Formats: sequence, C-alpha cells, structure tokens
Amino acid sequence: MQRPFRTISHATLSIALVSLAAGAQEAKPKPREFTADVGFVSATGNSDVTTFNLGERLILRSPTWEHRQQFGSIYGSRDGEESANLLFANWRSDRALNEWLSVFGFAGYDRNPFAGIARRFEEAAGLAAKLVRTERDQWGVELGFALTQQRSVDDISNSFPSLRSGTLFKHFFTETAYFSQGVEYLPSLEVSQDYRINSETAIVAPISTHIAMKLGYSVRFDNLPELGKRKSDRILTSGLQFNW
Repeated sequence: MQRPFRTISHATLSIALVSLAAGAQEAKPKPREFTADVGFVSATGNSDVTTFNLGERLILRSPTWEHRQQFGSIYGSRDGEESANLLFANWRSDRALNEWLSVFGFAGYDRNPFAGIARRFEEAAGLAAKLVRTERDQWGVELGFALTQQRSVDDISNSFPSLRSGTLFKHFFTETAYFSQGVEYLPSLEVSQDYRINSETAIVAPISTHIAMKLGYSVRFDNLPELGKRKSDRILTSGLQFNW
C-alpha cells in the first residue's frame, strides 16, 4: 500500500424524496452499540510488508438523541519504510425532529501525511433525513454547512467554509450480516474546483454472535490535492469485527 486514503465516511445527495419515509416501517434500534474492527498482514522473505488497520464505533441512542463516536487508524510499511499512516476520529450528535427528520452536529479530525495533510479539523451542522427505515433496508441523506481548518506537511494553513452532503445505504441479509454503501461530497464554498468525494463499501458476515468477517473498499478523491500528490487514494481492507 503506497498511499492511504483520507477520512472516512457518508455521502452526497441533497435532502429530497422525504415522502418515501412515510411508507417505511422502522425497525427499533438498540439503545447502545459498540463495534471494533482489526486487520493485520505481515509478510517476510522475498518481500517485507506490514499493514495494520484498527477502528471502533460507539452509538448511544435515546428517544430523541443519537450520538456516534468513531476512531480509525491505518498503518503500512514496505521493506522497513513507512508507506501509510492515517488517523481519524469524529463525533456526531443527531436530534430527532420527527420520525424521519433530524438536525445534526459533527466534529472531526484526521491526519494523512502521505496525502500531504498534517492535520485537518472540521465542524458541521445540518439536516438529515431517513428516507427508508425497514427491517432489511436503511437509507438516509444529509446536507449541512461546515468549517474546515487544515495544515499541510509543508506547514501551509488553510481555513474555508464548505458543504457536507452525503448518503448511506445499508441492506441486512440477516440480523447481523449486511452490505453498506456510503458516499460523501465535500465542496469548498470559496473555490469551485476544490472538493472531495469519499466512498466506502463494506460487507459484514457473522462468524458467531459477537464476531464477524468484514471486507471494505474505500476510495478518496481530492480534486485539488496537495502539491505533488495524486487526486485519488484507494484501499481494500479485510479483518475481524467485534460487536456488542
């Protein structure tokens, strides 16, 4: 793995078609959820490669609030030299206005020196809609305004207002096996050519009550990358997921 991806997350689409939610039967979620993901690969001999990914997510729910905390890290080395080092963490709180519409607040941090980002902070607020919420399928969209502060590895700082828009679809094959697809579109409001598109696809298959196999594929696109960096990063991960 020569280049890691940027943060991770949900996706693009403006809030529309909210009338679909009226006909959807919502499955009652758990009041608390915790998941931890871990993957590790080490090869020695003709090649010396090490990759490691770690992530966790905590969800706390009440009748009107939903809080989500997330952390993740990806590290890679080849022949003794570091080739990837990504770290991200975020917190999001949603306050329900009715069965399908909520307001949200978001705060996130990430760093990705191999993409030229020494650190990036983002604060956002907006509206989120649950268009479909059934026992098997969940589909939501969001749209909000954000402030971004970032510093490059060359010590160049940049702060600007932006939009946060996204969509997330999840289909459950069983109660614990599912497919998910998330996409987010993050355009700057100052420079039209400056935007990011992040996509994450995942398949989770249970091994036991609290352990599952997870396969994920992420694409991170930056239309105006840091000097000397490529526009897109792609990463495929596989490992174990622990659920409580």
